[in-house]
Amino acid sequence: METVPRITDKVRLPLEIPLRPFLMDHRFEERAVLPAVEAVQVLSASTQDYLPELNIRSIENAHFSRFLYLPSNASPIAAINEIQGGKDGRVISSLLTRTRSKSGITRTHTHVSIEFPPLPSDPSPLPADQVFALEGIGMNVPSDAVYRSLVPFGPAFQNIQDPLVVTRDGAITLVHAPEPGARAAPLGSPFPLDAAFHAACVWGQRYRNMVGFPMGFNLRRVFRPTGAGGTYVARVAPKSSEPGAPVFDIWLYGLDGLLYEAVLGVVMQDVSRGRMRPPPWILPQGPEHQPGPLSPHCDALCIMELASVSPTATKALSPKELARYHGLGKGRRRSFLGARLCLKHLSRQLSNNDMVTPAAAITTIASDQVRPVCPLTDKSGSFFCSVSHDKRFVIAVAAKFRVGVDVEALTERVLKARHIYMHTREKALADRSPLGKIGASLRIWSIKEAMAKAFHMTLAEAWDRVETRKIGEKLSRVFLEENRYEAIHHQAADHLFTLVIIKPC
Repeated sequence: METVPRITDKVRLPLEIPLRPFLMDHRFEERAVLPAVEAVQVLSASTQDYLPELNIRSIENAHFSRFLYLPSNASPIAAINEIQGGKDGRVISSLLTRTRSKSGITRTHTHVSIEFPPLPSDPSPLPADQVFALEGIGMNVPSDAVYRSLVPFGPAFQNIQDPLVVTRDGAITLVHAPEPGARAAPLGSPFPLDAAFHAACVWGQRYRNMVGFPMGFNLRRVFRPTGAGGTYVARVAPKSSEPGAPVFDIWLYGLDGLLYEAVLGVVMQDVSRGRMRPPPWILPQGPEHQPGPLSPHCDALCIMELASVSPTATKALSPKELARYHGLGKGRRRSFLGARLCLKHLSRQLSNNDMVTPAAAITTIASDQVRPVCPLTDKSGSFFCSVSHDKRFVIAVAAKFRVGVDVEALTERVLKARHIYMHTREKALADRSPLGKIGASLRIWSIKEAMAKAFHMTLAEAWDRVETRKIGEKLSRVFLEENRYEAIHHQAADHLFTLVIIKPC
């Protein structure tokens, strides 16, 4: 960077921003505005033209302070790139426009400012198991619903691809760079990052009850420029649980698992001052946390939406896990991936929240290639663990004692085979339960599934040897021969989660 001239005075470079037709699809309250990502692209290109040796792929302290509204007549926008030097040899670039009032007074407006540091910042990427799936119960938001009522932009900026999944842990989705589109040089296509901002906006509407627009970021590091026609995995991670304007880290990965961009400290604010409100359907309608009543009875617990598990999550697998993955049919691969990621989350929790150990260095299947294991990341020991999944969720628990877990959807299907998995006394117990036949029968089924896992029995053995003698909404009593145990239940999102505790009562 020594070859970059030191800026001692302000330099104002004229800019002419052409109004390509697609820009009119980017709107705020029915008026077209220049996208923040496009403004950063314009400033970066202009500054690099002036300072060819400047590394523009590391940008800090971006502020989007004022919308630049686009004229409806498609005339190019006359603007200014004001370049000045900052502390430590950094270069500050600002997008300015001038307006003249009817009285003849000229005003200069600053719309965007960014800084190029003298040395690039390379943020440490998240472990793969933390990137390519979401923890918690949340919502799958169809992309057509996003652009119909949450982020009502025109077709050129509708670049979220299904599925978009949001939980309190963040958002994950595929984002696309259309072709043809905005110019990709010098930072890559602006569309994937813009779509990631949309995902952050959706998260803010669901969990902050606000419609937010990006107002700046602390750091943007482009490792590999995104390209027109490409599709990428966008991971949006909220950085604060406090009310108010949310702050996010955004990571863009290729489908090959390579990191393309990191954008840290993205601030989203309600610039409409409350005029824009989220529609009621996006707000949480019930409990979305991990099954809280289960957590006190084990040492660690993780639940994931299977729809959030990206196929790119294979980057998190150890060699032994990857060999097992490739031996499975396509229908079982996502649930296997989800189970591995959940167990790696548990391993990190139990290892003092270790976020340094690479995901592929944590192996969560036993030598028999079947049973799950939950090792400490320093390989000093392991915990008992159990995993379960259905079509929507995967859940894993770990404890110092034997445990078993199960998740089941609340459906009538559980009534069809009661004669196979229930004893006579269990049928009578379920028939008179205030929970109803479905609720009571599902608890009996779920208990036997969890007991089979805790004792490494086949399910047929559990049907025969395990008997439920008390059914409760949140607590049931179960016997294996003459040994009594407890089963803890939690119902959320039309699912029943059951944990059996293998400690004599």
